Amino acid sequence: MKKVFSCVFVLVLSGMLVFASTPAATAAEAGPFYVGLYGGWVMPDDLELDGPGGSADVSLKDSWALGIKGGYIIPQAKWLAVELDYTYLADQDIDVSGADGKFNASNLMLNFIARYPEGKYHPYLGVGIGWSWGSFKGSEPGFTVDESDNAFAWQLMAGVNFEITPQWSADLGYRYFSSQYTINSGGDDVDMTSKNHMILIGVNYHF
Repeated sequence: MKKVFSCVFVLVLSGMLVFASTPAATAAEAGPFYVGLYGGWVMPDDLELDGPGGSADVSLKDSWALGIKGGYIIPQAKWLAVELDYTYLADQDIDVSGADGKFNASNLMLNFIARYPEGKYHPYLGVGIGWSWGSFKGSEPGFTVDESDNAFAWQLMAGVNFEITPQWSADLGYRYFSSQYTINSGGDDVDMTSKNHMILIGVNYHF
């Protein structure tokens, strides 16, 4: 419920920023390229483990993310942008009594973003595909696992970008990220699915 509430909060706040703003003339043109830094809070779903011995869910604690991106707003279609981003998901500690461990990941993603191009406020929706490098360490009495894998990943994005000056803008957004890795546990291959809800803020430079 906490995760759902946070996601809805971001979307509602994004809408308020758009509709509460007074009409404004389009800001002076900047170049089509931009680079940005962002970070925020990560709320992971349970880590899903599925192998020959059955399925299990591992509860994880909230964590944080930090990333960098570069993008291009297509001049002939200003409602569309393409960007490449790298995100580091910091350690998500296991939240299970009697167990210890953590999960983290590094993600390189190609995003396609639809954005409202007029005025100073630009609501956006996006989808991304790419690659993730995940690492999982866990231990409990009589059992230890320390595995890493890389795999296909995807994400969905929604939020609002608002212009500060023609060269600078800020972002407030929500991101859902998922990837499935394969690790070895007790001699068997186990599918490990990671799903994350992120609330992110960022700043961008346009040129």
